[in-house]
Amino acid sequence: MLENRTIKIIFFALTGLALAIYFSGLSIDVTRDAGKYATVSKEVFQNGNFINLTIHGEPYDQKPPLLFWVGALGFSIGGISNFWFKFPVLLLVFLGFYSAYGLGRSLYNRRVGLLTAFMLAFSLIYTLYSMDIHTDTPLQVFITFALWQLSEFIQTKRNKNWILGFIGIGFAMLSKGPIGAAIPAFAVVGHILLKKDFRFLKDYRWYAGILLAFVIVSPALIGLINQFGWDGIVFFFWDNNVGRLTGTYVKPNHDPIFYVHNLLYLFLPWSLLFFASAFMELKTLISNKFKTSEYFTFTGIWIFFIILNASRSQLPNYIFGIVPLIAVLTAKWVDIALLRKSQLLKVFRSIQAVVVAMLWVAVGIIALYLFPIPEWQATIIALLGLTATIYIFRKSKTAIARLILPSAIAFACLAWLLNTDVFPYIFSYQAPPKAARFYNENAAPGEKLYNFHYSQFELFFYSEPQAEQLSSNEEMKAVAGKKGNWIFTDDEGFQLISALKLEPDTVIEYQHLYLNRGGRFINPKTRHDVLQPMYLIKY
Repeated sequence: MLENRTIKIIFFALTGLALAIYFSGLSIDVTRDAGKYATVSKEVFQNGNFINLTIHGEPYDQKPPLLFWVGALGFSIGGISNFWFKFPVLLLVFLGFYSAYGLGRSLYNRRVGLLTAFMLAFSLIYTLYSMDIHTDTPLQVFITFALWQLSEFIQTKRNKNWILGFIGIGFAMLSKGPIGAAIPAFAVVGHILLKKDFRFLKDYRWYAGILLAFVIVSPALIGLINQFGWDGIVFFFWDNNVGRLTGTYVKPNHDPIFYVHNLLYLFLPWSLLFFASAFMELKTLISNKFKTSEYFTFTGIWIFFIILNASRSQLPNYIFGIVPLIAVLTAKWVDIALLRKSQLLKVFRSIQAVVVAMLWVAVGIIALYLFPIPEWQATIIALLGLTATIYIFRKSKTAIARLILPSAIAFACLAWLLNTDVFPYIFSYQAPPKAARFYNENAAPGEKLYNFHYSQFELFFYSEPQAEQLSSNEEMKAVAGKKGNWIFTDDEGFQLISALKLEPDTVIEYQHLYLNRGGRFINPKTRHDVLQPMYLIKY
């Protein structure tokens, strides 16, 4: 691929830009789920209790503890901040890239492994969820690691790979519960069954591995029993997983093709290549009477994909766990096209040429219309990227460079624009971090901050000393009006407080964006229509 000095310079500059993109997301404020996870991590760090999780002092059961341990570790090294919450997770993401390389190499060959890791590193879902941290971020790392090691175990029968594979499953479950075991089970058991290697399922190591995974996940189970009794165990294994799928635990929002159209943007710039590869894979499987070298990708992707699309509760991040397998399948067919499918290569080139053009149009629209003109660095990077794209299309003689590099360059310029301009601008309309920082800087010793009538958790993460929750009107009335008390609230809460006719010392109004209304915010003409007032009141 690196055929001459100019291409080498472009490639290494692109690698440097990718690292800059990932690191640029570490300083962006956390909000919604990421704010909740950062708050739990902060409380683990401050109270030293790694087993019995809490959020604003109340028992917490929604997610297992691994992400919170990682966040607390970061805080112990560098203090409580956005960077030290996200940076240890980013190191795990890099481990995931290496594991994806290992998985692709194990299932096929070295080039498939390299293409797999490259596609993941230059994809929107990875840059997005390395900035906006979810439990799916470490989950996919350990699923990928487990699949890599279990693929090696199936081929070599080595104990090292067996042990590491089930350690990976244990940590995946410690990241997000039973789904961390389900996806590897779909891939591995599906592969063995379709290979008709039934005797291998009698190997005692499979069942010893399950016990090993349960030992690793036991801290989560102990914490749930301590705080919630056996209801906590039922919640971990059933309500928090099956309940979400059936819509009995959370409000249902069913769309039978939700993950089809979400994958179109989440796996940019490779999503169209994936759908083309999936078509080629299915066509080949049918023509070969479902005989192939591996079934990891087939059962690992499609069983979970069908379950997700049938689910009554759907969020984009739920698909993250199978994206490494999606990348392996895509890389496999890119490798085939490069080796012996000249017509397929032409199709792939045409697809990616359209994607590259669309990405550059998106960069232009975002930079020139949708959001304020970006910093000069982004303009220079975009111009250099466009020049490099044109150079590769016109001068490169290597098929892989012409197919892969322009897409990665265009995507990297878009991702840089998002992480350094768009996301910081959007997150600048988050009121809780502003209110918490104002309180931190201006509150006298002994004064307290309270959260009232706002359901998210950012205020607790950014305030120090940490804010306290007011869960009812009675609790609000008990603290309102007392000198030295600060209350953060939304517009409805402000009206309830104002009705008490208590004279505050200071009232600060913020314009806040609820991110579930982000669609109208993107349009400059309706941007300010979706902002809602929030208030910081000091007595």
